[in-house]
Amino acid sequence: MARLSDLIREQAAHPTGNGARSHLTAASSFQQAVRAWVTSTRQDIIRIKEAISSNKVPDVKSCAIYAEQVVQLLQHSDDVVGWALNGQTDDYLIDNALHVAVLATKIGIGLHYREQDLERLALLGLLHDIGMWTVPEGLVSKRGVLSEEERDIIRTHPERGRRILAGQGAVFEWLGGMSAQEHERWDGSGYPCRLKGTQIEEAAQIIGIVDTLDAMVTTRPYRHSISPHQAMRELLLHGRTTFSLPVLKAMGDQITLYPVGTVVRLNTGETVTVTKTNSRYPLRPIVTLTKFGEVNELDLSQGMSRHIVEVLHGRAAS
Repeated sequence: MARLSDLIREQAAHPTGNGARSHLTAASSFQQAVRAWVTSTRQDIIRIKEAISSNKVPDVKSCAIYAEQVVQLLQHSDDVVGWALNGQTDDYLIDNALHVAVLATKIGIGLHYREQDLERLALLGLLHDIGMWTVPEGLVSKRGVLSEEERDIIRTHPERGRRILAGQGAVFEWLGGMSAQEHERWDGSGYPCRLKGTQIEEAAQIIGIVDTLDAMVTTRPYRHSISPHQAMRELLLHGRTTFSLPVLKAMGDQITLYPVGTVVRLNTGETVTVTKTNSRYPLRPIVTLTKFGEVNELDLSQGMSRHIVEVLHGRAAS
């Protein structure tokens, strides 16, 4: 498998051309890069989970390289966003870590975070729920309604995670503090400390909102998922009491009502797939149209003759 950094440099050196061949080559290159990142990062998160489950002190420092890599990926392509929103998982807590890292970084880009801050946000995404691996597995995956006692146990995981990360040294103290605030909400309805408003750090708010988004779009054993389009609409309509407006706006700009992978119909009758968001024109993303084996990229913000009239599928077929 080619090295991820080499694939990223290759894409930067050979931007997408006008023809279908160059588009497909570039897309294939980045899909390979995404698969490499997903495989390697999953393995590292599984290693950390197994250490915690065995009552051992985990070494989380190696996650920093995967945080750096996802920032690089997102600076060149939205392919990894499409993967993060596809709703498929064999192990929710493992993939949730990766999904949250991707989507949080995407929002951080919209908020103009510096590269170093994006990397810290991505690392926080990868480790935000580390405390959940100290909770009994049967409780985490329970299909039925949780009792109040069981809910109280679940609600201890932010503090459990903070302690694990604090034990990793001074560099990780910030991560521990942020992970402990992930379930706090703007109106004070969250836990564990009922923080509200600006008492909650922005990084924790970002992790909280994308964690909520991922929970809505990802299939779970005990409930059905909804499409990214439906989830985004729900959060943008009803999230104003639980999340700050700047974070909501950045999510809307960067992920939009038409997230990457959404299949839509245009006013021309054409069926297209969203491949990139457009922060300046959230309702006019970049899409791909396949006709007679030819793949064409259309930027709906360039000209007003085409626009989206209907969402056909929440996500493209994988």
